[in-house]
Amino acid sequence: MTLPADHYRMTKRDLSLAELLADGIVHALALLAGLIAFPLLLFHGLQNAGPGTFAALTVYAAGFFLMWGFSLAYNMTPPSALKWLLRRFDHSMIYVMIAGTYTAVIPHLDPTWAWALGVVVWTGAALGILVKVVLPGRYDRLSILAYVLLGWVGVIAAGPVIAALPTASLWLLVAGGVTCVSGVAFYVWERLRFQNAIWHLFVAVAAALHFAAIAVAVA
Repeated sequence: MTLPADHYRMTKRDLSLAELLADGIVHALALLAGLIAFPLLLFHGLQNAGPGTFAALTVYAAGFFLMWGFSLAYNMTPPSALKWLLRRFDHSMIYVMIAGTYTAVIPHLDPTWAWALGVVVWTGAALGILVKVVLPGRYDRLSILAYVLLGWVGVIAAGPVIAALPTASLWLLVAGGVTCVSGVAFYVWERLRFQNAIWHLFVAVAAALHFAAIAVAVA
């Protein structure tokens, strides 16, 4: 179970020990922050926002930990059959995290838009995961665009979202989206030292901004 012989990742330079350590630290800090922040958010949601919102926040939390957990496992595993298996899960969980973040916002919308947005994002996530699992190593460049498009698909419900969420939440969501898209430049800049750690730092900051947006909305 390996990448195709002509896959561009097969020619990617090996990361130094310092780069791996920096990347591991970014992952560890993101997971530690999640372990502190999510129980507080879930407790507050259960106490003040009802079971529906609590269930949505639980899906959101699961997406966060699945994405960062598999990312840590994949990036810290040396090249092997196991690493390429973990790669499928790592890339798939990005879709789960994006859809899970939308799920945390959905309870604030009216039912029609909530169902419509939920169906769109989870269908998109399911299709993306299917490609990653069935065709590993294929369409990797295209999948970057797919992540970005799924992340910004919420603009189709811009009106209802603007009406439903606090202004602070809206700006935080936009800031998180812009931060994540900006980080893509470092994801593809493979010759840059510490490129992987910098990319994941952008993802961590974006995740923190989105968490803040959802926390404000729940509060």
